[in-house]
Amino acid sequence: MSAKLRMNQPIAVKSSSSNLYAARNMELPDSVVYIGAGAFQNKSILQSVRFPENLRTIEARAFSGCTKIRQITLPDNVRELGAGVFSGCTKLKSVSLSSSLREVPEEAFLEDCQLESINFSSGSSLSRIGDSAFSGCTSLASLELPSGLRAIGSRAFCCCRGLKTIRFPDSLEFIGPEAFYSCQLESLELPDSLVWIGDSAFHKCTSLTEVHLPESVRHIGKWVFHGCRNLKYLEIRHDPGYIGPWIINKAVTIRCYKDSAADRYCQESGFRTQYF
Repeated sequence: MSAKLRMNQPIAVKSSSSNLYAARNMELPDSVVYIGAGAFQNKSILQSVRFPENLRTIEARAFSGCTKIRQITLPDNVRELGAGVFSGCTKLKSVSLSSSLREVPEEAFLEDCQLESINFSSGSSLSRIGDSAFSGCTSLASLELPSGLRAIGSRAFCCCRGLKTIRFPDSLEFIGPEAFYSCQLESLELPDSLVWIGDSAFHKCTSLTEVHLPESVRHIGKWVFHGCRNLKYLEIRHDPGYIGPWIINKAVTIRCYKDSAADRYCQESGFRTQYF
């Protein structure tokens, strides 16, 4: 059964009125422009949702805990999502984000453990992925981030233990603390735009064997590659402004220029070096 309600004026769906729309295969009317905080939270009846093209905003936790939804496709007019909006949707497999969306908010898809595919629209406006946005999405295996993305927040992809490949855009400047903690990235091609790598950003990425840091990087936080037990070489060809403590395990060799800042760091920390 589908819920189809037609109204002439733009309307908002709130938790107090959500039962008027909730159905197994839910089709929200074209007049809906706003879905309020917690509107459909924990409604296990929902298996699919058709969002209206005029929809602009979906507030915090609106669909959190909807454990039977398998796919989300956001219309291109959606500009704003609230924190935790689709968190705990444990059977969600595929997400298509709107081209107008500028930020994936914190915890938006937290613990969506069956999520396999994240699709970013061509011409995406996305500039930031918020803290813990996709943390715990353990079925996510590959990811291509959109052009124009500038920042990845703290723990954004933390414990995505199936994540093996990722393509970063040339616009990326900031990777937050623990952003890729305990992922299974097999290689790392960091863009020349990158400036900041936060503490433990790639901690326990145990499949990495070699990493080259672009010369744009000014800040290397503590423990960035610590716990990457198969990492053999970290290449630093420039003088970053800051290198934190224990960025690698003792078994790793840092490739750098003699008498560079990286070389001095290695001598002070007792790390092995190999000179260019």
